[in-house]
Formats: sequence, structure tokens, C-alpha cells
Amino acid sequence: MAGHSLGGYVALLAATRSDRISSVLANDVKSDWTDADAELADRSRAATQRVELDRDVLVGRLVRSLPPLEPDELDVLAHRSIEQAADGWRFRWDRRVLATEPVDPFAFLGGVRCPVQILAGVESEVMPPTSAERFAAAIPGATLELLDGVGHHVELEAPHEVARAVRAAVGPN
Repeated sequence: MAGHSLGGYVALLAATRSDRISSVLANDVKSDWTDADAELADRSRAATQRVELDRDVLVGRLVRSLPPLEPDELDVLAHRSIEQAADGWRFRWDRRVLATEPVDPFAFLGGVRCPVQILAGVESEVMPPTSAERFAAAIPGATLELLDGVGHHVELEAPHEVARAVRAAVGPN
């Protein structure tokens, strides 16, 4: 099972509850709770799903949050990330999902029952190297690979490394 960010965290949680998961690849998982996270959670509680009349406004916002992409890659990402609403266009994700209470991201990691590989970007603000090292150390037998020049969007910034890790996790069959 593989997951990025919150998806990686969910994959790890599932691996504590099922013997059917043979391995986990967790890409740049949120690994601490900071004052900035608490402030974001507070702001997100009152957030509304912004709608723009012009889809290109949202595409521009998406471009600013990512590493440089080829035009066809951006088209695919925009298609998957932006949807038409009754009165314009909006992102498919809802910022209110960030309105969480403080969490201990280490609470269940000792109970993960399968091999785990963690990929983290050295430039990530979500899982900086020192946090990634602490996170990996909390999972029995986990391995950590820090990717130079990569931020939070590991699968977009280092797709070959992610593909290699997926192939290694799946095995030759």
C-alpha cells in the first residue's frame, strides 16, 4: 500500500490493523504538530470552499504550489484537482479537512506490522529531514530515503524514485 501525506498516514494506520497489507510506502507524511499547524486548523474551521469564475485562476494557484511541470502534466493534474461548480470552478479538496484537533502522529507507529519505506523530500516543510528521521525510527524496521532537491510533492518532483520504491515494495511478481 502506498500513500502520500495524509494518505501515507492512513496506509500506516491500516497496517496496524490488517495482516493483509504486506508493505507500506509512505511519501512525505505529516510527522509533527506545530503552532503553525494549530493556526492553520483554526483558520480552516471557518473556511469556505472558494469558487472562481475563471478556471485559470485556480490553475495559476496550483502552479504556484508545485515544482515546474510539463504542460501535459499540468493538464492532468488540473483535471484531477479542479471541478466545475454551479457558480464557477473550485478545487476538489476542501480546506476544512485541515480543521483538526492536535494529533500525536507517533501514537500507533510502533504497532505497524509490515515492512515500511518512507520517502521524504529534503526541502519538505511538511516532513523535514529531522522529523522524517524521528518518524522512521518510531516504526519497527522502517527505512527512510531522503530525496535531495525535493519538497512535499514527492511523486511529482521525483516520480522515478517513487516508481522505483513501488516496484521494490511490490517485488518481482
